[in-house]
Amino acid sequence: MFTTPRRPDPWTIAPTCLPNTSYDERFCVFTSQSFWGGRGITILTRSSIAREIAQLPAFTQPTNNISLSENDTRDPPFYVAAIPGRGMGRIANRTIERGDLIKAHAGAAIFHNDCVDKSFDDYLPHKEGLMKLAVNQLPPPTRDLFLAMAAHNEAEEPYIEKIYTNTFGEDFGNEEHSLVVPETARMNHDCRPNAMYYFDRNTLVHYTHASRRIYAGEEITITYIDPLQTRLRRRAAIKSSWGFDCSCSLCSAENHFIRQSDWRVIEINRVSKILDEVVSQNETDREAARKHVSAAAEMADLLVSLYEQERLYAGIADGYRLAALVYASIGNEWRAVKWAMMAADIGLIHDGPEDEGVLDVRRLLLAPRQHWSWAVNL
Repeated sequence: MFTTPRRPDPWTIAPTCLPNTSYDERFCVFTSQSFWGGRGITILTRSSIAREIAQLPAFTQPTNNISLSENDTRDPPFYVAAIPGRGMGRIANRTIERGDLIKAHAGAAIFHNDCVDKSFDDYLPHKEGLMKLAVNQLPPPTRDLFLAMAAHNEAEEPYIEKIYTNTFGEDFGNEEHSLVVPETARMNHDCRPNAMYYFDRNTLVHYTHASRRIYAGEEITITYIDPLQTRLRRRAAIKSSWGFDCSCSLCSAENHFIRQSDWRVIEINRVSKILDEVVSQNETDREAARKHVSAAAEMADLLVSLYEQERLYAGIADGYRLAALVYASIGNEWRAVKWAMMAADIGLIHDGPEDEGVLDVRRLLLAPRQHWSWAVNL
């Protein structure tokens, strides 16, 4: 069923593949047990994509980052404890300021979505064998971390269900993949989390930072879903993918508070869509939104206020960025700089230093009047 081609670097175990007429398109398991100081990584993808991944700095310029954050036992930022109704949670053991690094771990596994998602027409049962092989080839400590993750329907197929339940979506080779970072996946969900994460594709490291001040004794949470949805849609998404009913403080609020929250979410999406067109780099889109230019500054201020009222600290960088572009587009330099500074600050911990949105607002900060958005709506 499986074939073993010539072993390439940097894989420490010879790849095992499904038979296919084209080697480049063949699905194979690629494993490096020495990656990231012996943490290891296993990848189930096409051979052509694996070659691209092997050329990333994560492999060509490896660094041993195992001293980061909670891996440094001298000053761990949290401890693990049972929380009624929520399983095991990560509890801050000191005050963690906004922007502080909580944890940073390399991905342990990457799976091509054609192998993971049973809804694909070409899904083959024997791809499950490759998924199991991929996990079993990890170094024992990392494999144990993987197998300790919870699963939505573990009784059906423990390995596969853990993959379905605990992955983060990422693109490699312009194709969708699922990334597994066990330490982050085991953090509990909240629709208004106090931590946010981003993935560095060059180093294959997943970073989690505090999105606001977290006090000692407070649970550290992330969001599993797009938080810019109404309560009904959020709870449906959580139930469908993770099998539980969200009981965070927002979802558990009284109905009149929920209605007000839903209205703010709807307004954030509506105003964001308008402002995206007002500051679009496409002149046709900007012309179509011309009628909104006179009120754009007030709309930008409203947008930021709505993010703050909704406690959307993990996504407010988008509001700051739009506000910066709006003020630049109408020639208000100092307001543009104000919001760009805030967008860059939050964007660094939400999207990472190499994100194009972060790089763009930093260009705006350095030379507002030379930025593409300057005075485009005057």
